[in-house]
Amino acid sequence: MTAGTELIDPARLAKLDWDNLALLQDQLTGLLDELATSEWLSAAFAHVLATPDLLVQSERLQELDRVVLVNDAASGVRVRLHVFRQRDFDRPHNHRWTFGNRVLAGSYRHYLYGDYADLSTDTKIGEPCLVRDETPGTGYVIRHTLVHSVAAEPDTTSVIVRGPAAKDRFVVMNSETGEAWWQYGHTVEDEAEIARRRLGAEKVSGIRDLLVRQGVIR
Repeated sequence: MTAGTELIDPARLAKLDWDNLALLQDQLTGLLDELATSEWLSAAFAHVLATPDLLVQSERLQELDRVVLVNDAASGVRVRLHVFRQRDFDRPHNHRWTFGNRVLAGSYRHYLYGDYADLSTDTKIGEPCLVRDETPGTGYVIRHTLVHSVAAEPDTTSVIVRGPAAKDRFVVMNSETGEAWWQYGHTVEDEAEIARRRLGAEKVSGIRDLLVRQGVIR
């Protein structure tokens, strides 16, 4: 059995339609309702801490920590818990995969710049076309071609369900300087750099404790 899939029926993950955003919204709304519960998250963290294959995938990025709760290799679906560590405005970017999100605690301002199917480091995106505040209980589904950024309150937590990778790289932009660059998935990254970012059991336990303090896990 793939690490973590006993927490969710793998057949349910296989039925998620990542090419039909309207249908996917309905599918992920119900799934995220379940994943955002104290019972599910408590069981998921216990499983991660007991499963080395999941624990090594949990890592610290520049603006957030992410814990991989489920990694279903058959469908390419992953469930992750995100923690924004400090108040920061991340750079406009797209993603390698389509995903759905649910905020658990805290809040962030969400800037959406539009859909760019042929995004490159030469693309000029302009100003946001939509700005919204994401608060506990809110969420969204966005395609991998959409460019967005967020400004989060410290310790904002959310759970996401991401689909299979649609490409091997994505674009990150610096709005102030106009610079843009490609970032890649783990398959082309240096193993030493990947190891340096790993959270380890102690930090993952600390994130679980944060969720308890927030009242997300009781």
